[in-house]
Amino acid sequence: MVSRRNFFAITIVMGIIFFLFQFSNIAKERWNHYEENSYVTKKEDLQTSRTAYQARQNTEASETIVYVGRNSCNACAEVAANWADYMKKGITTYTSFTRYDQAIAAKKIKQPKLMLIESSDINWKDKNELQKMQKYVNAGINLVFSQMPDLKLIKENEAIRSLLGIYSVEKDRTKVKGIQLYEGLLLGGNTFYEATTKEEKKNQDFDLEFPWYKLETGTKSYMRGIPKNPKVKSENYPPVIWSKSYAKANVFVINGDFLEDSTGLGILTGILCETNEYTIYPVVNAQNMVLANYPGMAEENNKKMQEVYSQSMRGVFRDIVWPSVVSVYEKNHLGLTCMLAPQFDYEDKNEPNKKDLEYYLRLINEEKGEAGLSGYQVSDTSVKEKLKADNQYIQTQVPGYQFASFYQGNLSEKELAEALDESMLSSVRTVVEDSEKDSDVIGYQSRYVTKQKSVISGFKHTYRDDFRMKSVESALGYTNVLADMSRVAYPESKNDGWEKLGEKFASYTSSYWKAFDDFDKTTTAESDLRIRKFLALDYTHEKKDDTITLEVSNVGDTTSWFILRTHDRKIEKVTGGSYKKIEDDAWLIQADKSHVTIKLKAEENLYYH
Repeated sequence: MVSRRNFFAITIVMGIIFFLFQFSNIAKERWNHYEENSYVTKKEDLQTSRTAYQARQNTEASETIVYVGRNSCNACAEVAANWADYMKKGITTYTSFTRYDQAIAAKKIKQPKLMLIESSDINWKDKNELQKMQKYVNAGINLVFSQMPDLKLIKENEAIRSLLGIYSVEKDRTKVKGIQLYEGLLLGGNTFYEATTKEEKKNQDFDLEFPWYKLETGTKSYMRGIPKNPKVKSENYPPVIWSKSYAKANVFVINGDFLEDSTGLGILTGILCETNEYTIYPVVNAQNMVLANYPGMAEENNKKMQEVYSQSMRGVFRDIVWPSVVSVYEKNHLGLTCMLAPQFDYEDKNEPNKKDLEYYLRLINEEKGEAGLSGYQVSDTSVKEKLKADNQYIQTQVPGYQFASFYQGNLSEKELAEALDESMLSSVRTVVEDSEKDSDVIGYQSRYVTKQKSVISGFKHTYRDDFRMKSVESALGYTNVLADMSRVAYPESKNDGWEKLGEKFASYTSSYWKAFDDFDKTTTAESDLRIRKFLALDYTHEKKDDTITLEVSNVGDTTSWFILRTHDRKIEKVTGGSYKKIEDDAWLIQADKSHVTIKLKAEENLYYH
């Protein structure tokens, strides 16, 4: 039996809990200003393409990269040019070594520290070519070879083998069971890309068959194949990426097509770090998760939706997808942006629901996410008519609402330009593109509008995808995970059902980015501001004794971010900013002032490479 005193105490406690519960809901409702997009700002007041730092043609730059290849428009050349832009370095392209020698003789450029060579454009049978490359290395130029010369030439020509650090050819072809990426080249640590289960084998998309080279002493491997024979020692695994050390420089060999997409950005950054006592370079520091074409607000594709989900499209998005997405979002370290799709089919008679826009804007705002607009559709309506219909719906339901971010979807470049000229999108300052492999990951779409491309799909994470993601993170401190929810709205097979896609989405986003938790989670509009700053800034640095001095310009005294690679040196303190440890060899530097000093702890062991 409960005494009066206890009953009274229980009643008071229950009353307090009820009050707090009600108050929290009222406060959440009162303070949720969903009707205004807080990310919208006057883009004319921001940095533009005209303020972006241009170093590519600056041959007087202190560090100039040289690319040697006959086609300056091929994939490898584009990777080199984009990487040089991001690293604030000059780059010059020559069709041959003769052209380069002439430029040096005429003092048109300084001797570079790094020369990227398109192997397929080199006459490896010409002794003069080989002698020139050897001369460059002896003079202190680090050489990077994209792809390998013909295997027959390697076997026959000792000079080629010597230059590349190959002692012998063990096998013309060998098939390995996986790939091992050693720690040090990229952020993210030692990684095994080896499939041991049936499900994992679906993710194995590395080329597992290639020549087996035995390397000379004085070489270092960054990636190797894992032989099927367990008795082979790890130091004898067939190399994929390696370097040979010379007195003044190194030769780096990439046995694969890894320098032909955005993967090359991280590899070149890793090479830069390997060839210097320390390396400091700017990064974006932005981790994005974009739900493209979500939510949909019209009752469409009903027959298929009933067949797959036994619910309407609106019901699936509201009752199944949203709770799942929120659960995943709260467990990872990625910012949330939802690219709304008021309709998918503009030629049917199904109009978007009047209450859905306000409902989802409230939910997105509660999660501190961003609402953008999608340009995707399944009908043949012109982009102008589509945006007109979207605008009529949005302004009727939430008058005055504007967007800062836009998803290109299946619009062509011409249609995208037309869309950005529409008054409805006048406030848009960044465009998200679904283009995972392009090396121009970030940049300007137009004078006032930036572009940020997806790095990886939220529904697919193969081994090459993971390697590329680590590379982009290492070079830019940036990721953009894009989940295209049109697959849920218009499923083509049972694999497009949310039951399977949601499982993959949750698994991938919660597993593969743990190594990069020190980077900031951002919406695409927040990422846009950091991209503009990243593209505009210039910097210089020098080291004296144990102190690194960093000078940042073109961004005033606003915050910018850098990665410092120190070869096991630890930071004692930072003045003018702060730091975080990413991993043993890497630090995230936040520069709050234009002048930053980084004091390193005294060396315990000297570093030699």
